Amino acid sequence: MAKTAVGLFENSELADEVVRDLVANGFLKNDVRVLGEPREMAGSGLMSTPHTDFEVQLARDLIVLGVLEAEAKDYVQGVRRGGVMVFATGAGRQAAGRN
Repeated sequence: MAKTAVGLFENSELADEVVRDLVANGFLKNDVRVLGEPREMAGSGLMSTPHTDFEVQLARDLIVLGVLEAEAKDYVQGVRRGGVMVFATGAGRQAAGRN
């Protein structure tokens, strides 16, 4: 069964290095995704606040992946402060770091 591992990194350079390492260790490039806070965000409706909408949706998506609510909030705060998230999806052992 496929699982997704999530990591938060201080900047895009560090995240890019992690992506290179993941691919070098057997993850398919299409199974590794990078997410930072978009510079410009479109609102989703009349009463929309784009940054808040982004953060709420990110927290929801993380919880669906199995991240605890408190940890999801920490990830969202990290992205808000300029951090970059890396998502790697692979076989259970691979996503847990035990190839």
